[in-house]
Amino acid sequence: MDCAGCESYRRMTRRKWLQTALGTAGGASFLGLLDPALLYAVGKNKNRTADSVILLWMRGGMSHLDTFDLQPGTDHGGPFESIQTDADDIEISQHLPQLARQFKHLSVIRSMTSNEFDHSRATYQMHTGYVPIASMQHSTIGSIVSKYKGRSARDENLPPYVSIGQDWAAGYLGPKYAPYYIGDARFGDENLRMPLGLGERRFRSRLKLLREFDKTFRNKHPRNDALEAYAEHYDAALLMMRPKTAKVFDLDEEPMEVREAYGADSIFGQGCLLARRLVQRGVRFVEVSFGGWDTHANNFETVQQKSEELDTAFSMLVQDLRRKNLFERTVVLLTSEFGRTPRINENQGRDHFPGVWSSVIGGGGIQPGQVIGETDQGRAVSDRPVRVGDLHATLCKALGIDHTQSNYSSDKRPFRIVKEVDARPIKELFR
Repeated sequence: MDCAGCESYRRMTRRKWLQTALGTAGGASFLGLLDPALLYAVGKNKNRTADSVILLWMRGGMSHLDTFDLQPGTDHGGPFESIQTDADDIEISQHLPQLARQFKHLSVIRSMTSNEFDHSRATYQMHTGYVPIASMQHSTIGSIVSKYKGRSARDENLPPYVSIGQDWAAGYLGPKYAPYYIGDARFGDENLRMPLGLGERRFRSRLKLLREFDKTFRNKHPRNDALEAYAEHYDAALLMMRPKTAKVFDLDEEPMEVREAYGADSIFGQGCLLARRLVQRGVRFVEVSFGGWDTHANNFETVQQKSEELDTAFSMLVQDLRRKNLFERTVVLLTSEFGRTPRINENQGRDHFPGVWSSVIGGGGIQPGQVIGETDQGRAVSDRPVRVGDLHATLCKALGIDHTQSNYSSDKRPFRIVKEVDARPIKELFR
């Protein structure tokens, strides 16, 4: 069979599957876009370096002083002690003992810094590299990675970008590169199953009726960008309902001992397990959000509790990725929107502090065992400041993406992948 014949066979196979498993009334999708090769075509940069990113997002502002930059014995250090990790000269919180044993595979950035005190603004900047403006929704670094790395080579029906616990707008790149959002990883496949009581025949009839409703509207608005963006989003959802693809999101496919190792009762832990399953199938960017770090009161009690949950999940994720030979292909980044004040307030809490905070990074060819930057007892950056743009440039370098490139919004406005012209990848993290 020649190449054209092979492609025809593949299209017929998809149509047959859609007729029987999804019932799309003859296999014609909305606007006829039901082809993953059209939905997630790879960008022009095809460098083969790291394949994927897992972003562990500590929502609320993790206290660097009580996790990765402890200052025991100072008047602002708090009650926690530091312990030696398996990496030379790197100490972290006593409440992260399992992670300490994995630190020979990781590096810590202790000199993250920005000017954004507000949660929403700082979160937006950390995800997009830009501060919010009224006239534009910027695309996140996850959407950028999706565009330039393309769809999975192992399951072309999977979306390139999945966000667990935190939803994001499409931004100027459009819905095609928006994340597939999952609120709770324990029920990640819930929206990919037909509702109880809705049989295949009724589902097929509903899709047929939808096509009829859409047909007149489509004829009135040919080549409409917004309509095509909707169609792409719609068709991507149908492709994900393919049984083999939907099964990736079902954590019941994992042995119970694995689920328990991540923390069976931890929503964050199960999110980390799902992230591993997704990058194993070739998803390019997975964010797992872990909230509750906004510790204006009872900082030490809360951080200890959160640290213990983080310790179990993060350490297991590193081990699991290594066991499955995924670690060198996957950048794992733990970060937050800002740190917490050295000053301990009257409620035994710490307040917002963007002047300095810590991030942890590893995998994907990143040099382990490095300490990037220094602080003046956690109060200010004293050496090697790392800005948001530098962190994004570092991710891009690990993934083989030129961070100096620009993308264009629908009104032809250019936006650099990394806004700052002088931003650079963190050179110490690359061999």
